[in-house]
Amino acid sequence: MVSILRALLVGLALWAAGAMPAAEAQAPAGPVLRVGTFPDNPPWEFREDGHLVGFEVDLIEAIGTRLGMRIDFVGMAFGELLPALAGDRIDVAMCSMSITPERRRRFDFTQPYYRTSQGMVVMKSARVRSLEDLAGKRVGTEAGSTNEQWLSDNRARYGFGPTVPVVGLERALELLSAGEIDAYFGDLPALLYQLLKRPELAVVERLPTEDRYAMALRLNSPLTARIDGALSGLKKDGTLAAIHQRWFGMKPEPDSPVITVLPRP
Repeated sequence: MVSILRALLVGLALWAAGAMPAAEAQAPAGPVLRVGTFPDNPPWEFREDGHLVGFEVDLIEAIGTRLGMRIDFVGMAFGELLPALAGDRIDVAMCSMSITPERRRRFDFTQPYYRTSQGMVVMKSARVRSLEDLAGKRVGTEAGSTNEQWLSDNRARYGFGPTVPVVGLERALELLSAGEIDAYFGDLPALLYQLLKRPELAVVERLPTEDRYAMALRLNSPLTARIDGALSGLKKDGTLAAIHQRWFGMKPEPDSPVITVLPRP
């Protein structure tokens, strides 16, 4: 695990030190694609100097350019995204959204474009270095996430104390620093990204969840095939690999969903 974390951190550090921000593309004229996302989810989508930026922001804007559609970002908490999609308040839900069997029964998904795992972050000063150390202790995670589901599924095995639902990683790290939670569970890339600027943190567990990220749409949406086709094109022509390089400072692995065209789930 140490070597995996080191490799990821080196890549992220290289990005932080030397990557140039992407030039803002001209928004194409045409129909609007309403994209719901939670804008406190670095490096996927977050606000910087008043602008929404991130891996998935670049991805959906590239898709919009291919389809001749203007992207209208609609910000909301992660737990509100799928209800908003079901209620026709947005066309696409995009926020490091993991494909799960339960979600697949209710929504369309594009093909995956990222594969990762979940992780656990703690304060270096805390006496917590493993899942077993969390017996009876408070754990935090994003409400409505697959991280929350993993904690629920494994509570009896490890004896976790109460789960504290949190909205946003920044708020979670505030609670962690204040000692109001003893560990936070989230997606590994987002946790590793935080280590670049928060040396007081330590990612001490990688969970073997193999999450696959995709965009969710309403069931049988006429947009699903079009967006999925555009995503395939971005994989084939290297655009998505360049976005990965921009945000993670390294090329994607040869078998990565970033560059491999896959069937829709």
